[in-house]
Amino acid sequence: MNTLRYDADIPMISDYQPEGTSVMLLDQELARIRLHEVRQVAEEQRLARRLSATARWRKVAGWAARRAERAASRHIV
Repeated sequence: MNTLRYDADIPMISDYQPEGTSVMLLDQELARIRLHEVRQVAEEQRLARRLSATARWRKVAGWAARRAERAASRHIV
């Protein structure tokens, strides 16, 4: 049985300790970037839906106000 540690033979491997950053593999970094992009697109789509919903509700509110005005003018006693 081999009891020697591989990294003990190479000083660079055992001595390297990154400070303040986490070591990520390339695929992890790419996945993180892709997730960030997906979240950004989702946020932009939410904003677009909110804006279109606002315009739609303004139209409905205008229609309801005109209808109420017509109904009130017809039922004057």
